[in-house]
Amino acid sequence: MKRRKYSIEDKKKIIINYIKKNSNATYKDIRRETKLHTNRVFSGLKEAYKLANIKAPRTFDFKTKAERKEIIAEYIRKHPKAGGQTIAKETKINVCNAFKGIKEAFKFAEVDYPREIDLRKEEEKKKQIINLIRENPLITIQEITEKVRVQPYHLFKNIKEIYKEAGINPIKKGEKWRLKKQKEIIKLIKENPLITQREINKKCRTHVQDLFSKGIFEAYEKAGVKFPFQRLKLYGIGLEETRKRAKNFEEDIAIKLSGYGTVSRLVKIGSGIADVILERKNKKIIIEIKDYLDKDISLSQIMQLNKYLDNTNSNLGLLICHKKPKKDKFLMGKNKIFVLEDKELNKLPIIVD
Repeated sequence: MKRRKYSIEDKKKIIINYIKKNSNATYKDIRRETKLHTNRVFSGLKEAYKLANIKAPRTFDFKTKAERKEIIAEYIRKHPKAGGQTIAKETKINVCNAFKGIKEAFKFAEVDYPREIDLRKEEEKKKQIINLIRENPLITIQEITEKVRVQPYHLFKNIKEIYKEAGINPIKKGEKWRLKKQKEIIKLIKENPLITQREINKKCRTHVQDLFSKGIFEAYEKAGVKFPFQRLKLYGIGLEETRKRAKNFEEDIAIKLSGYGTVSRLVKIGSGIADVILERKNKKIIIEIKDYLDKDISLSQIMQLNKYLDNTNSNLGLLICHKKPKKDKFLMGKNKIFVLEDKELNKLPIIVD
């Protein structure tokens, strides 16, 4: 069977009819469906769309290299932080079709290139990360990323692998935080030898007594600074007044607690002494009373109360103070601990019953 021969006019009609039915047709679409070459019939696809009275979905004008350069340069001037992919997407021109590379495009546009191309080899980056870990085992992944300008997990499986390569034992996240806080406190003491414990807690947003086993004295010792005992002497009279006030506060709270059950004062529990044990409806509640005006309740007080609960087989503890912290409820195993302000004693029946 002989293949039918079409005249130029017939081919034009076939292509124009196809475009009318497929207003987004490309050169490849027309070639595949009609088996005709558009450029052999028309001067270009733009002419075919024009004769079909269909608005072309894109411009079919051929741009010279100079025109492509200027379009890209103009976009860079308006968007000086744009990358190659973004430029290509927005201008529909690949940077490499007009320039040797992205840096040349920025130079042509007279705009400073926003970032240097990273030419470092993978092994070089790994070596830099390992050296940082060796110099400072407490460094975080975020700090490594900022210093080396690469994401460590693109080069290593996990943090353990990095520490292993560095020949250092991994430090757990919680321990890393504690050691960093210790360093922060030690540095602060070196810079301010007369700083008070309350000032340290406020500036470092932590509690010295929770970070050092011997509290503030160990912090000064590690800082290599002599503790300012003269300051304690100056506050001697004040300390005595504080003790009296604390004793009166404890007695006042104990009297108020007696209205809720049977109260036992200063009960020895293991190696410590609980301020109050309250018995109510066959329940034993261990209570600590803290007369802190210039100091916050810390985790060490909560842990001490929890220890009392474990030693007495009680599972409910109260810590009563003037101003409670943001977190005022603690669930520690089977034990529950509540922090109440002195004016909130009326909540006791709700908590206990």
